[in-house]
Amino acid sequence: MIDGYVVGDKEVARRFRALPDGVRSRVTDSIGRLILRLQRKVMQDKLTGQVLKVRTGTLRRSIDQRLVTDSDSVSGIVSTNVKYGKAHEYGSNKTVTVREHLRLVKKAWGKELKHPVWATVKAHSMKQNLPERSFLRSALADMKPEIIADLNKAAAEGIKQ
Repeated sequence: MIDGYVVGDKEVARRFRALPDGVRSRVTDSIGRLILRLQRKVMQDKLTGQVLKVRTGTLRRSIDQRLVTDSDSVSGIVSTNVKYGKAHEYGSNKTVTVREHLRLVKKAWGKELKHPVWATVKAHSMKQNLPERSFLRSALADMKPEIIADLNKAAAEGIKQ
């Protein structure tokens, strides 16, 4: 999950509560549109070859968005719930346990086998070293000028209303 914060957030929350309903509804609508665009950008641009290639599509399908509102704030959240999404986003350098599994052996001692054989690979640990491949934070950074412009426009329209 990507978190952003505002310095002086209590002051911002106080001012947000004092805003007219028109500004609040315009900003809420704007954030709703922006999180949909961000979700689309992550799925189409970042997870379809630009940052990560598609193997099964599970990570791309797991990208979710939601709008959270309360009396003090409006938040747009774009996230994933798959375990390895965080490892790709931030990188990973740790030891992991590999479960016992079957492997199809097609070659032995550099020669093709006439009849491939299934071999059992016992459980073991291995060093996992994944470099950082940001797909959420980089999409957010790419959209930053658009987000700022859209929120400013929504606030200005709400004030004029």
